Amino acid sequence: MSTSSWVQGLSLAGAAASASSLPKKALLSSPSSLFSHLVCRANSPSPAPSSPNFPRLIRTSPVYAAPSSVINPPLSEEMAKEYEEAIAGLNKLLSQSKGLEPVAAQKIEEITSQLQQHAGPAVASTGNLLDKLEQGFNYFKSEIYQNKPDLFGELSKGQSPPYMVFACSDSRVCPSHVMQLQPGEAFMVRNIANMVPPYDQVRYSGVGSAIEYAVLHLKVQSIVVVGHSACGGIKGLMSLKDDGSTSTDFIEDWVKICLPARNKVKSTYGHLSFGEQCSKCEVEAVNVSLGNLLSYPFVREGLANKTLSLYGGYYNFIDGSLELWGVNYGFTPAKKLEPAVSKPKLFQELSRGQKPKYMIIACSDSRVCPSNVMQLQPGEAFMVRNIANMVPSYDQVRYSEVGAAIEYAVTHLKVQNIVVLGHSSCGGIKGLMALKDDATTSSSFVDNWVKIGLPAKKKVKEAYPDVGEQLQHAKCEMEAVNVSLGNLLTYPFVKERVDNKSLALYGGYYDFLEGSLEFWGTPAKII
Repeated sequence: MSTSSWVQGLSLAGAAASASSLPKKALLSSPSSLFSHLVCRANSPSPAPSSPNFPRLIRTSPVYAAPSSVINPPLSEEMAKEYEEAIAGLNKLLSQSKGLEPVAAQKIEEITSQLQQHAGPAVASTGNLLDKLEQGFNYFKSEIYQNKPDLFGELSKGQSPPYMVFACSDSRVCPSHVMQLQPGEAFMVRNIANMVPPYDQVRYSGVGSAIEYAVLHLKVQSIVVVGHSACGGIKGLMSLKDDGSTSTDFIEDWVKICLPARNKVKSTYGHLSFGEQCSKCEVEAVNVSLGNLLSYPFVREGLANKTLSLYGGYYNFIDGSLELWGVNYGFTPAKKLEPAVSKPKLFQELSRGQKPKYMIIACSDSRVCPSNVMQLQPGEAFMVRNIANMVPSYDQVRYSEVGAAIEYAVTHLKVQNIVVLGHSSCGGIKGLMALKDDATTSSSFVDNWVKIGLPAKKKVKEAYPDVGEQLQHAKCEMEAVNVSLGNLLTYPFVKERVDNKSLALYGGYYDFLEGSLEFWGTPAKII
């Protein structure tokens, strides 16, 4: 698998990947080889999702549900009056002249369609969230999962991804879409502004655990940090007040990781407009993150031994271009994939901003990308991916990474649903279950991070003392989701919207061993 094929995948954002299986490993020694992998994806449009019977779906009521009147605001009286007047006028024309019927009927359809687009899709109940995810999963299972038994058979034995990818949580820039990454290819971390903090076991165990696991356990061969255009996190970074004052619980503290990028852009490009400065900072922040990766001893060791490569990337979804550059204790010249000739209507809309309905918190595991499993399209889901899909309790010191993403999704993007999605054969949960009961501290990022799920481990050990290890792990994979749902309620801005019924919380579990997906909505408890 060469790198240029990956670049073509990036250029084919929104196109379906080819059905051919790909080698599990590829040694990437230069940006040109990374580009060659991105270029081999097929450019065939994805068919509309079909709707066969859902394999397995339990309890469709959310943990906390927003009523349809909140999710889909009613039409204003003025809009309704205009609509009624237009329909009445057209009906009058219909009654006066039969020759006008086709034209009038078409106009009625146009007005109705425009009005529905303005008001949003009709929502009969909060179960419609699950309807959407169910439809996506049905397509995934019938068209992908069942057609690639060899691939998923191999993935059931474990993951061996050649890449680790850091990308933004932004709903418009899912790497699995942009680079047409297939299940098993990329271990993924998604957070606000695709930032990598410096080595710090206290403050940044979330990112640290993912890097540690990817480099030491999975033996990934390449780490790629991908920035993107119109990044809200970078805009927040460039908007920080010089006096150091803040107005958010988590967001500003998190984006300060890349203050060196802001300072460099301010000093070098102070004559440019604010928007142009933000664009410069989106690229420079990637370089800061690449530098921060070198503060991790196991990353430095991999580079020194030439078993690990670092790459920076920048995806401009406004003009459909991609840049990629390499790191070898210095930056190699960037290669650029030229902008697209035309811009599809979807990406024209996304260039104006994102309005995702969902926030999904999923595992970094290369086998369980939600955009693949539930066929989520660009703009639909604000995404966080970390080890074992964990949500820590509210803590501004230790967990700004997850806190910043939740705060931005809930208070700025106004998402209507948060889904915490667990999965089968989770390495993070296996690590949690293996923790010694007397272990209070550890030198491992992974151990410190998965302790967030200790209440789940305790409950499973007490409730299922006599079952085998494998079954205990499976029980804990689901129970850890409930712990995360409970932890979500420790965030004041989450609880406030849950209480006023404008936000719904769901738990989910994807079993890729048997190809099933479950959701549930039992009330979350603060643990």
